[in-house]
Amino acid sequence: MIVPKDNLIEGLKEALSEKNNPKRKFTQSVDLIVTFKDVDMKKGDVKLREMVVLPKIPSKVKKVLVVPSFEQLESAKKAEPNVILTKEELQKLMGQKRIIKKYARQNDWFLISSESMALAGRILGPALGPRGKFPTPLPSAADVTEYITRFKHTTIVKTKDQPHTQVFIGTEDQKPEDLAENANAVLTAIEGKIRSPSIIRAIYVKTTMGKPVEIKLK
Repeated sequence: MIVPKDNLIEGLKEALSEKNNPKRKFTQSVDLIVTFKDVDMKKGDVKLREMVVLPKIPSKVKKVLVVPSFEQLESAKKAEPNVILTKEELQKLMGQKRIIKKYARQNDWFLISSESMALAGRILGPALGPRGKFPTPLPSAADVTEYITRFKHTTIVKTKDQPHTQVFIGTEDQKPEDLAENANAVLTAIEGKIRSPSIIRAIYVKTTMGKPVEIKLK
């Protein structure tokens, strides 16, 4: 573990305190920020694009768009994703830039059956790419209910050209202990992809509108 769990809990309590996090009219997200040192991002010293299932489910779940195969359609409906499109409905979006951009903006995950993946790449890809989003393949199984449901509380850890990553780990109405468990899942994923924990400069937690709070590394 990169950070002792007690340190994560302590930092999260501070970030969620009224001093750092005045009450808002909406439920704020909680993010984990990890900064790196002694790395050259252009050389790919740190290149992250990892999906992490959060063990403690936030009240604000991720929005999922699904394009299932015909055999998967009924099981996909049971998962209650934000949007379900058949292959034919996806095809009809060709040229509908306004609607495509709306889907790209309003959804977090795009789960596509193998038979529709190439089509989704052509139709949705131009709108997803600039937003750092991408189509994810559905498994070939007929029952995809559990798979889709899991993405409602899956976060993504990614880096671009700056030496840091900012990751959603939950919502302010969760217990600090539960948020710490989610943060630890993210940190474990990061640790598995970097050459050494020593390249981590600092770790912070913050709510959407709150001030960042630095986590003690030791």
